[in-house]
Amino acid sequence: MKIKLTISLFLILVSFLVNGQDNCDYVLKGKVMDAHTREPIPFATLQLQGTTRGTLTDENGEFTLDKICGIEIDLIVSHVGYQTLKHHHDIFHEMGVIYLAPDDKILESVIIEGETVPTNMISTPLKTLSGKELEAGRSLSLAEAASGITGVSMISTGQNIMKPVIHGLHSNRVLIVNNGVRHEFQNWGVEHAPEIDPTHMGSLSIVKGAATVRYGPDALGGVILIDPPKLELHSGFKGELQTRGNTNGRAGEIALRLTQGWDRVIASAYGSVLKQGDLRAPDYILTNTGKRESSFGTSLHYHMGSFEFDLGYSHFDQTLGILRGSVNGNLTDLAVAMSSETPPETMPFSFSLNTPRQEVTHDMIQIKGMTANAEQDLSIQYAYQVNRRKELDIRRGANNEIPAIDLKLSTHSLDIDWNHPSIGSVTGSAGIQGSIQLNENIPGTNTVPFIPNYFQSRFGIFLIEQLEVGESTVEAGLRYDHQFSSIRGRQPNNDLYSNRLSFSQVTGSIGLRKSMSDLEFRSNLGTAWRPPNISELYSYGKHQASIMYGLWRYVKDESNNVIVGDILEEEDKLIKTEVGFKWINSLENNKHEYQWDIAAYANFLKNFIYMRPAGITNTVRGAFPYFVYEQTDAFIAGIDAALNLHPTEKMDIETKASYLWARDISNKDVFVEMPPMRMELNFSYEIPSKLFLQSSITLNNSYTFQYFQSPRVISINQILEANSNGNDIFKDDNSTFDFIAPPGGFYLGNIRWDASLKRVSWSLRLKNIFNTNYRNYTDRMRYFADQQGREFEVSLKYKF
Repeated sequence: MKIKLTISLFLILVSFLVNGQDNCDYVLKGKVMDAHTREPIPFATLQLQGTTRGTLTDENGEFTLDKICGIEIDLIVSHVGYQTLKHHHDIFHEMGVIYLAPDDKILESVIIEGETVPTNMISTPLKTLSGKELEAGRSLSLAEAASGITGVSMISTGQNIMKPVIHGLHSNRVLIVNNGVRHEFQNWGVEHAPEIDPTHMGSLSIVKGAATVRYGPDALGGVILIDPPKLELHSGFKGELQTRGNTNGRAGEIALRLTQGWDRVIASAYGSVLKQGDLRAPDYILTNTGKRESSFGTSLHYHMGSFEFDLGYSHFDQTLGILRGSVNGNLTDLAVAMSSETPPETMPFSFSLNTPRQEVTHDMIQIKGMTANAEQDLSIQYAYQVNRRKELDIRRGANNEIPAIDLKLSTHSLDIDWNHPSIGSVTGSAGIQGSIQLNENIPGTNTVPFIPNYFQSRFGIFLIEQLEVGESTVEAGLRYDHQFSSIRGRQPNNDLYSNRLSFSQVTGSIGLRKSMSDLEFRSNLGTAWRPPNISELYSYGKHQASIMYGLWRYVKDESNNVIVGDILEEEDKLIKTEVGFKWINSLENNKHEYQWDIAAYANFLKNFIYMRPAGITNTVRGAFPYFVYEQTDAFIAGIDAALNLHPTEKMDIETKASYLWARDISNKDVFVEMPPMRMELNFSYEIPSKLFLQSSITLNNSYTFQYFQSPRVISINQILEANSNGNDIFKDDNSTFDFIAPPGGFYLGNIRWDASLKRVSWSLRLKNIFNTNYRNYTDRMRYFADQQGREFEVSLKYKF
């Protein structure tokens, strides 16, 4: 049935194709600019390959080439002192901007075809990593790379497991779209990092608004868009070999990418391998924090007139160690571990990966067909993903090497997107999205499953329209979603339970984009929704360094004590759909001498589901803090700001800051693990050199403030003392608490030197220059250890 459905959709796509036109009335317009300075290039030459026809750009770098015959051309763009660019173009795409790279720079010439808005939502701020920031981000985790954009931070479980946070929201509220496909994984856990290798990314963009109208419920907090490097037809054979080494953890990585561009076909393949040992804080080894990663993939692109076809496969394999000192045998040891300067069980450096650890693989197959004519385009995409997750805890005997959690998540998805013909001044798009998902617990763990087996289906349909009114564009969007879940799991006594859940919701957004000389203003007000995740309802028991209970796994008695028992029914505890209302406004200035932007947002979340500390407990697998899911109404507001100055042609100064305020409205309380205020000041200077093609030095300075909206502190020792005296510490006060106070503010300094010589480029980077001791408030391991200390990194890249 799946094969027949795919073939049927492919035939529908083919039937949409438009025959090529033989008349010669196509007009090509565009602009040629310097890829380094972003200034127009006057009198650049553009010529149609194989003909004598061509033109020159004017003093503003703009050009017009009319009376073009056929639907496809090969364009040669050249200028003295710049790298010549050959580009295959068809009449179904606007030319947009051509960026020529100077001969004395390592940059490559590229073409940006028209104004592309990947979200189809022009009133929502979209921020993209570019240049040196993107290149530096390829050696980091996805969350670390994304946090280079204002308003984005991280939540983590130690030094290896990191997730991106957009305006205070994360996990199932932040959608990751990898090469146009929703990345499906066990996204519910703070302890689960996305299985994506940034080494091979070509672009990274962040949508800060509530993008539910375009992407569905998982985009309530925002969207992260990742795309591979752009490939060109007629590009011939190209390759890129990169290697990297780090002193902290004695890490080493090697990556290879190969591409071949013919007249109609582009083929590419990539692979990488990474090995890392125990990381080191300034004063001690972080035992069992090594990791192993490997990834590979291949893609095939076919182009014929108005039709394009993509086929791709990717694989990612990851093994992550978790700090040994986060697991303790009894409650007294747990109290000591949280108050000790050095984590317990600290050992000499090792490359060994012992328990606790995670073993994760992710595979994806993607098929996409696209067709376009002068007025519209249609794309159909199918993807199949398999995510395997094994979590191994410290257990007795033979069970130590048996996963305590062993999950397989299989997802089939189908996306149909249509950019329809304009109707007067109205343009827009519509789409249909559907998926079916199966989550399976693999037998043999010898534990009660942490989350149950479930089957889940989703269907969504959306419409987004834009109306141009002078220098302004008014936008409106509407979406309908339906989700069905069938759940089957086990009670603590191993009895079976089952349930069926259905959720439906209509969401919408309205927005405005207005251009005012060098200024651009955006405003978007959107509604968003999200049904409760299966883990938020049913999670039960130990999960790495803590214990968690879902909303239907516990009740509270009159003294506010958590009582865990059999699965609750819906009538026992009513859980409502989470609904958000987010208003975000941004103002940007993009003058050549300087650029700045500022964005302010307010987000009201009705029935917000969150996790909070609830106490401590002792089990046969050790002593742990435990957390419970609760539901309330929340309000989050904040501001992001950035300023870029160019005092001279060779110097850049960048400063940026993010501030967030969050409040539990229903209980007049605060939340744990919200990102604190952060500021950055970065300097970059291009060093004049006759030896190197390009040489620059960058100094990064950041200061993270102490989080001031923190809840009260109830330490492990206070809980133990109250229990020994027969006192109930939570009876008269059910407000949020944390086991330790928020860590103090801290400064971090990094310095990087980038240089290139012909086809070789390299980077030397020193992180945490002053070997600062610090802890992140949004890191679960802040209870037990400092973050990693000073690190020296060397990377080398060869292009051929």
